[in-house]
Amino acid sequence: MQTLLKARMERPEIVRRFRTITGGLLTLAAAVILAFAVSGCQSESERANVDYYLNGVGHPSGVPSPETQGTVDYSTNLLHEGDVVDINFQYSTNFNTVQKINLDGELNLSSVGTVKASGRTVMGLQNEITRLYKPQVKDDVITVKLISSGATVSVGGSVLRPGPVELNRPLTVLEAVMGAGGFDTSRAKLSDVKVLRIKNGRQSVYTVNLKRVLNGRETQPFYLEPFDIIYVPTKTFNY
Repeated sequence: MQTLLKARMERPEIVRRFRTITGGLLTLAAAVILAFAVSGCQSESERANVDYYLNGVGHPSGVPSPETQGTVDYSTNLLHEGDVVDINFQYSTNFNTVQKINLDGELNLSSVGTVKASGRTVMGLQNEITRLYKPQVKDDVITVKLISSGATVSVGGSVLRPGPVELNRPLTVLEAVMGAGGFDTSRAKLSDVKVLRIKNGRQSVYTVNLKRVLNGRETQPFYLEPFDIIYVPTKTFNY
């Protein structure tokens, strides 16, 4: 009887200890889950900052640079305002013409009128002109060639010949700098070259580490787009 009474008296104490242990385990589990959630939800900007300061790539603003995206935009294959094209008919030579794409992006062709050229590839323009002239020239062979490009990029800062560089083919930042006479070896800060790009009404700034490129440590080229601005900053000298 006394044993049974003692067991009943000790039962609340056992329950209290059990609840304490269980509560502690639940708190620990919640803390572990929260830690993993915070780690998994780390922002892109934080990861970009780490990548930028440790590896010299990307941009500390959190905007990933094209060299870290793994894809290359060959937008220079598209025609732009100011490009000069040669349109040649194999038999209906009276339609042959060499024209400069107007500021409105169009060409004015004999007997078919205006044709949108900017934003198309050379082959795309050739196919469109073939379609438009087909009722008149039947199966005549029409060829479109790019004679000269009106698209440029601007290079400034610590380069030997700052100014525009023609963008007539896919061009990297390093190639554009070399097209501007190369960089000033005594003043140029190659690890912090800036590329300013305006696209769809928005302005973005990318940081390109040309020192890594020249050292062979960067394998993904940074391709430029028409009318990009490249600025090579000057080193800071403390006297």
